Amino acid sequence: MIDIEKNNLDNIKVEYNLFGERISKLNVKDRIGFLPTSIWRPKWSETTRLKKIIGDFGQTRILEPESKNYGMAYKKTLGTKTSYNTSEGLGVRGNDLSIFNPHLAQMILSAYCPPNARIFDPFAGGGTRAIIAAAMGHDYYGVELRQNEVDRIMKKGEDLKLDFFIIEGDGQTEDFDREDWFDFSYTCPPYYNLEIYSHLQDDLSNADSYQEFLDMLGNCIVNTYNVLKDNALSVWVVGNFRDEKGELIHFNGDLIKLAKKVGFKLHDEIIFEGASNVAKLRSGNFVANRKSIRIHEYILIFKK
Repeated sequence: MIDIEKNNLDNIKVEYNLFGERISKLNVKDRIGFLPTSIWRPKWSETTRLKKIIGDFGQTRILEPESKNYGMAYKKTLGTKTSYNTSEGLGVRGNDLSIFNPHLAQMILSAYCPPNARIFDPFAGGGTRAIIAAAMGHDYYGVELRQNEVDRIMKKGEDLKLDFFIIEGDGQTEDFDREDWFDFSYTCPPYYNLEIYSHLQDDLSNADSYQEFLDMLGNCIVNTYNVLKDNALSVWVVGNFRDEKGELIHFNGDLIKLAKKVGFKLHDEIIFEGASNVAKLRSGNFVANRKSIRIHEYILIFKK
């Protein structure tokens, strides 16, 4: 099991004074563990502790022989792109891959998810959201295209004695044969082709164009909308990024348009300043290209 605070806005914490008198702690910070401002920052000590427990180092991000990019993994760090060729012995370092921040998962669930919720995730790779959700007492159901990644995450859950459910499937179509079944959803989709996850045809990171990628992502949003109960919230963590020509892609805005087209209402938007101090070391590049160092992502909260 994971030692983790099971904070939730709907749960009022109770303490007792020296006289045995019950004291209800109604303060929002006491209930969710932080102040719900429009800019969130993770606790790096908690992030580091949880990452060691979860152990997602991008093990299955190394592409298989069928892929034209065999032996490669692509780095996605808030708008940069670097490749490492394992055939040349360089390997892939875990911090070069897009790893979902576990403390962010905890913050999202504390602030926006109802207690003991049934949670849907159309992009379950990595396992962080599954593990944190289960550790906080929720029923997590995820969809993941890669069977080897499903097997790895489920094995990690067994090792941690946590129960969650992930199936090999496509987030564009998989609905567990039920509609209006889930209380909440949270996820982090691929950032187009900044990180190639597999050679599989239905993998969004293999889309031939950004528009095709958006079309596939739109299918995932439709599916998520359909499986949620009315008034349920759906949280998407995304960031804007640059394409191979250096143009800034407003992924944040494009995803909002897709969600609204389905019927979601934009309920809230938060800036997540989640980049490590290492990213700030690239500030010298500004002299050459006048492009800011991107150290934030967006937490988009939609309501059905």
